[in-house]
Amino acid sequence: MASTDRESMEKPDFMSDEDWEQIKAQTATLDRIRGDARADVARYLANPEGWATGAGSPSGLPTLLLTCIGRKSGEKHTTPLVFMQDGEDMVVVGSLAGYDTHPAWYLNVSANPQCWVQLDRRKMSATARDATDAERKALWPRLTSIFPAWGHFQKQTDRPFAIVILSPTGPA
Repeated sequence: MASTDRESMEKPDFMSDEDWEQIKAQTATLDRIRGDARADVARYLANPEGWATGAGSPSGLPTLLLTCIGRKSGEKHTTPLVFMQDGEDMVVVGSLAGYDTHPAWYLNVSANPQCWVQLDRRKMSATARDATDAERKALWPRLTSIFPAWGHFQKQTDRPFAIVILSPTGPA
């Protein structure tokens, strides 16, 4: 099945019909995903309290802001990402809702791993790296327990989702 064929995707058992319809609408097109991300960045910056725990984010999931340098433009780009804290590191998933292409943020940190992270009001510089195979194996069950839709979306594409570890390097 083509990952962009949202209507033919089967609803996962763990999701209500209402939640499934909402997820399908929110991920119907890449333009919709990008537009919602821009709106979430604006909401995060306007009221940053509680996003890192999920209490302030619209999804109720722990969310950070990742800023990276565009591999083509050389300009800073910021995107909100659901994350999992792992010691001092933060772990993010390049799912792009199961589309067949990697998200732009992942391509950008692959080209230049120096980036910035915002957790609520706390800002830090960080280095991004792909999880090793052993780390992927250990992290994936923990990640899908936080956001089960990642497991469902991974089934929609042959592209392995990037699992990226963001390691703080100092204040921003």
